[in-house]
Amino acid sequence: MDQTERHDDSLSEAGLIRAMAGSRQIPRVSVYDSIDSTNAEAKRILLTGEAQPTLVVAEHQTAGRGRMGRSFYSPAHTGAYFSVAYVTPEPPDSVVTLTGATAVAVMRAIRRLCGIQVGIKWVNDLYLNEKKVCGILAESLFGAWDDGLWRVVIGIGINLNTHDFPNELLKKAGSLDVPTLTREALIAAVWQELMPLLEAPKERSWLADYRACSTVLGKRIKWIENGEERVGSAESIDGDGALMVRDASGQLLRLFTGEISLFAD
Repeated sequence: MDQTERHDDSLSEAGLIRAMAGSRQIPRVSVYDSIDSTNAEAKRILLTGEAQPTLVVAEHQTAGRGRMGRSFYSPAHTGAYFSVAYVTPEPPDSVVTLTGATAVAVMRAIRRLCGIQVGIKWVNDLYLNEKKVCGILAESLFGAWDDGLWRVVIGIGINLNTHDFPNELLKKAGSLDVPTLTREALIAAVWQELMPLLEAPKERSWLADYRACSTVLGKRIKWIENGEERVGSAESIDGDGALMVRDASGQLLRLFTGEISLFAD
C-alpha cells in the first residue's frame, strides 16, 4: 500500500460509530482535524456537565501531551490520537491503576487486530522492537461533584504508520507499521477492550496480562528519587499496579509514581 492510500485513512464521527457497532456502549464522538490536545478537549467537555462516555479524536494535535509535562509528537494521517472522557460512580483507585488497565486494553486491541505482541514499559508506554509505539496519559483530576460522580480522562496516542520522526525521537520512537489497518478500526478496538475495565474499576484480572507483557520485570532499572539517580532490579508489579524494586542495599521499594528506564539505556 503506497503513501497516498495511507492518507485516505480518514477519520469521521460516523465511521467511528460504525466501527464500534456491537460495543457495550456507544460513546458520544467528536472528531477534529486539528486541536491543541484531545485530553484538554475531553476535560472541557466534562466541565460542561456531559455525563455520557465521550471519545475525542484528532487528526493532528498542536500541543499533544505526555507524562512528566512532555509533548507527544502527533503528525497528521499516520497515528491514532484520542481521549476517553468517562463519568463513574466509583472513583478509580489511582491514576497508576487506570493507566495500567488502559495499557492492557491497547495491548489486547493491537494483538487482536494485528497479531502483534507489544510490550508494556511501566507505567504507561507500549513498545515494539525496543521502540515506543504508544503513550498513555490518564488524569483523574475531578473528585466527586454534587452528583456524587467522578470524572476521568484517558489520552492515548498510537503510532500506526508514523516514520518521519524528529531527530531527537529517531532512536526512541517506532510504529506498528500496519498499513492495512485503519485508525477507526484501531480506535474502536481499544474502546471495546477498555470499556469493561472502566466499568469494573476494582477488578484486577488485567494485571496478569500487565505482568506478562512487562518489559522491565527481572531487569536492572534506574529512576530519580529526590533529585538522585537510584539503581535497582524490578521484581514484581503489585495488586495496585505499583512496581516493586530491590535497590542496591537489598531493600524492597514500592514505586507508585515517577519514571524509570532500563539501566542499559
